[in-house]
Amino acid sequence: MKDIIKIIKEIFSSRRVVLRIAKYNNDQAYRNNYLGDFWHFADPALQIGVMLFMFAMRMGDNYKNPHAHGIQGYVAWIALGMITYFFMQSSMTKSANSIKRQLNLLAKMNFALSAIPLTEIITELRRYFVMLGMVMFLILFTDVKPTIWWFQFIYYFIAMIIFLYALSLVTSTITVLVPDFYNAYVAILRVGMWLSGVIIPIDGPAFPIVISNILKINPLYYIIEGFRETLLENPQGFWEKPSDIIVFWGIVIILLIVGSHIHIRFRNRFIDFV
Repeated sequence: MKDIIKIIKEIFSSRRVVLRIAKYNNDQAYRNNYLGDFWHFADPALQIGVMLFMFAMRMGDNYKNPHAHGIQGYVAWIALGMITYFFMQSSMTKSANSIKRQLNLLAKMNFALSAIPLTEIITELRRYFVMLGMVMFLILFTDVKPTIWWFQFIYYFIAMIIFLYALSLVTSTITVLVPDFYNAYVAILRVGMWLSGVIIPIDGPAFPIVISNILKINPLYYIIEGFRETLLENPQGFWEKPSDIIVFWGIVIILLIVGSHIHIRFRNRFIDFV
């Protein structure tokens, strides 16, 4: 617990620098392109368009998805799941390699190493919000109407950010200590979309109950399904599923404890491993 408190203090004291670095990363992303920030909109729009064409048009039958009604419902369902997963996948990939990639530069600065993974997560938020805005616009063309339950989105968003950072503390440290870990981690994330209920509902008829219950332990599924229930389906309060809350936050707390401990223990020796 002492390690977690120390990490939280470091993040709080570095918050302004984290935001500046994230802004700098976004500004540099398309600096040499004539259209500049336009690609922050064009690139996500192209991704969503291709995804919907490849999956929604072929898999939009009602009987395959008990959560979506008709092709419009399925388009919104799959688009919301995909942008959430792509944001988490990109954040997890970049944050895992963040300390190793920037250590030589940031080691010379008065900047907490524990805040480096967070800069990558925040950097990805601009793209995520652009894609989320597109999907929200798409949802308005379905039968779904905005309700007060949409404010529950805030809970799942905060849960997503905390989970991503807790995981990044573990993965960014292990990536420095064990170089082969990063390649294996990226390979797992490539198939994670199929195990997180993004394309096919894991509580549908395609999955046996035992396998479905195991896959539901995945924190990514908890977040993706939470967004879908909040914005698309008949919503229910997140507090109405206490077992899911216990499992998700239990995993997050374990990641925070382990990640904080190994990060603080080894960070003074990071430069030796790199």
